[in-house]
Amino acid sequence: MSDRPEGAGVVVTGGEGSRTARTLAPAKVNLVLDLLGPRPDGYTEIATVFQAVALGDRVEVSVREGGTGRVELEVRPAAPCPEEENLATRAARAFLAASGLAVDVRIVLEKRIPAGAGLGGGSSDGAAVLRCLAALFPGVLPDEETSRLAAGLGADVPYFLLGGLAAGRGRGDRLEALRDLPPIPLVLARPARSLATADVYREARKGLTARRDAPKMRAFLRHLERGGTGLPPVGNDLAPAAIRLVPEIGDLVAGLEDAGGRAAMTGSGTAVFGLFPRAEDAEAAARRLERVPAAAWVRVTRTLPRERPRRT
Repeated sequence: MSDRPEGAGVVVTGGEGSRTARTLAPAKVNLVLDLLGPRPDGYTEIATVFQAVALGDRVEVSVREGGTGRVELEVRPAAPCPEEENLATRAARAFLAASGLAVDVRIVLEKRIPAGAGLGGGSSDGAAVLRCLAALFPGVLPDEETSRLAAGLGADVPYFLLGGLAAGRGRGDRLEALRDLPPIPLVLARPARSLATADVYREARKGLTARRDAPKMRAFLRHLERGGTGLPPVGNDLAPAAIRLVPEIGDLVAGLEDAGGRAAMTGSGTAVFGLFPRAEDAEAAARRLERVPAAAWVRVTRTLPRERPRRT
């Protein structure tokens, strides 16, 4: 049930002509998420707090110099989307196009983050590939260019280059690093049904009017200002819309709260999380939640602080 905590640094092995970088692509939860109104570009303005967690995909990127720019992807188990749509493949191709490197790239993803759950697995994989290639070819692209590539891949990808605890505004892509909290045990769970992000936002936008106030974000930042002790406040303005579409989400949030956790949905769902003061409390809550019919997948993990990629 539990996942061993691992860092998100990059380890590089190999020698001249052929090298491999390995890293963890961590999942994320949105500790809070405020909807601030429709945007002219068709998206929705949000204010959110991202938090990386120790559950993650394992990413391996191998390069062979003197190649033709071919990018090969292997996903274990098999990916639900075509290879050309996978953010890991798109990240590698974007990096090669921007850098002009004449290398072949092979990517192996060992998936542990469920797709379509609001945990950011695809975005994290894309960022992990960028971090691996940056570690394999240090100095080839400035950090600003790597960040630009990340933004072009998707709204959540830039966050995964930053990691740890961070505030996100706009579409979630205007980021501000926050001081990491001490590691917090948490339970992740999701129902069998998944949700399309567009469907959740479409439902949530019904009757939504523009506003500037972000009460959930404000309460969270106040918690940090007061020292960040104890469990932080959580909440998600997208949850009511998602629960209307998949009521089991509400059952899982209630189950975690009944077990003593501070619980909310993450992203656009369908996954939920519960924060607990002690690891044994999280383990007990997970065992209890596994008996809830709505729970198709349950994991115990912890929050993951920000780390700088390392090269060895």
